[in-house]
Amino acid sequence: MQATTGRAGPMSDVVYLIMRRMRAPLIALIVIFTICTAGLALTPGEPDPVTGEPTSLTFFDALYVISYTATTIGFGEIPEPFSIEQRMWMTLTIFVTVTGWYYALVTMFALMTEGTFQRALRMGRFAKRIQGLREPFYIVCGAGETGVLVCQGLDRLGYRFVVIERDDSMLQQLRLMEFRSDAPLIAADASQPAVLASAGLLSPHCRGVIAVVDDDESNQAVAVTTRLLAPRVPVLARIRDAKTETHVGVFGGDLVINPFERFAEQLGAAVTAPQRYRLREILTGLEGDPLPDEYRPPRGHWIVCGYGRFGRAVVLELRATGNTVSVIDQENFESGAVDVCGTGADSDSLQAAGLDKAVGLVAGNSSDTKNLAVAVTARDLKPELFIVTRQNHTANAPLFEAFADDLAMVPSRIVASEFLARITTPLLVRFLNRLPLRTEDECAALTARLSEVNAGRIPVIWSVKLDTKNAAAALDYLNDGGKLTLGQLKSPLQDGEPPLSVEVLLVGRARRVIEQPPDDFELASGDELLFASDARCVRWITLRLANTNQLENAINENLLRGGYIWRWLTERKTAKHS
Repeated sequence: MQATTGRAGPMSDVVYLIMRRMRAPLIALIVIFTICTAGLALTPGEPDPVTGEPTSLTFFDALYVISYTATTIGFGEIPEPFSIEQRMWMTLTIFVTVTGWYYALVTMFALMTEGTFQRALRMGRFAKRIQGLREPFYIVCGAGETGVLVCQGLDRLGYRFVVIERDDSMLQQLRLMEFRSDAPLIAADASQPAVLASAGLLSPHCRGVIAVVDDDESNQAVAVTTRLLAPRVPVLARIRDAKTETHVGVFGGDLVINPFERFAEQLGAAVTAPQRYRLREILTGLEGDPLPDEYRPPRGHWIVCGYGRFGRAVVLELRATGNTVSVIDQENFESGAVDVCGTGADSDSLQAAGLDKAVGLVAGNSSDTKNLAVAVTARDLKPELFIVTRQNHTANAPLFEAFADDLAMVPSRIVASEFLARITTPLLVRFLNRLPLRTEDECAALTARLSEVNAGRIPVIWSVKLDTKNAAAALDYLNDGGKLTLGQLKSPLQDGEPPLSVEVLLVGRARRVIEQPPDDFELASGDELLFASDARCVRWITLRLANTNQLENAINENLLRGGYIWRWLTERKTAKHS
């Protein structure tokens, strides 16, 4: 019942607005037509030439004459010429009916240009498009920089998406972007339950809700609404204020990310474990992008410019990793946690913060211009300084690239990468959670292997489950008592070629997790496999798991191809030569 109400609501609003605003004009027209028709039917006409008695129109004839007269079509006096009385009545009818039509048309045009009606109409069309979606899709709440990056990532991965954004100008920019499919967009408040329902939250094809609205309160409302109306739908939400309640039971989100805290954690990891940091960047990066450089932030004294939400998180993490920190800020100087009152864009404040002994600097203000000014000043005073910049807007990327900082923090990219990694490969989260258990040497070795699987670019991170839907051939083979190993899946396509360039990161079996299993690892029904490879290997391994012929070729390693006749001829030829 809820689902039906959610879908019918927007169009019902349109009908309700029409009936409410057009009620008076329609009643006026009905009254005018009734009076004019009745009056014309009762008005005496010309005398009958035979009897001499006055004639009159039937009610139907009168309605017919009034209808074409009121619409200014004007067929003439039918079925007989009118009398003087009838013509006088028709003269009055013309003025009255034209006035009634004018009143109705003006009211209708005013309704059509009214903002409320336009919004209801757009919402109705939007809901109708959502009803037409018959494939999996995600609801993206917010079309800011993070939302756009998420949409681009979803489109690149072949997923459909629906966008809800308050600011229509942002939606106009999104419409100008090239996507594989025309995404439904609506200018509305995503925190309203009716809007989420119209966007397809209750649809069986909805695969998740991504809440990246500008304010944390709206993101929390989206998450809680989803949890209450559609508990099966996962929620990926972004917050920016560390004080916001983010517990899953309260916030309602399955994955809640604070980009400031996440980057601070990554910066701390880069200081203490640079190889682990780089490995995480590769695993959560966007497929096909160049591999990230290796960052080795030095230990020692750091200067942090800006003590807002980002600055606080960075200071806490740097101090937790054994570094000393001096803070430069103007707005929060009175809080007692700031060492120098200033911006950091001048040499005096930098020297006061200990630039002479500093090994690194973080420009963490909410203004890109101010961060670049701080970074340029610090680089001029101390060229060997390790500089970390916070880039708030992707449009300023050319400026930051021209400056060539040592490490850049882009909040929108951090959130988008985490969300896309969770959407595409849920198994990856289990692998990332186990990264802290790896040594630096182990991370460096895995990074070296990953750098080879996709020709120096970020590989495709993908997963597959050995079930009837994704691996019918492999499942039949295993159920018949066959043994299938990872090495057989990666066997060469042709004689003389190397095995497929695939790295098996993890195998999930029931509640067990097997990390980087060897090639002789035997698979079982229901296993979930996490791979890193290029797009070519994705196609071949997927085909081998689903196609009996290709699976036999991989298992036997004799690379037989074709159908039954071709394999029979090949087997006969092999037997003859042996």
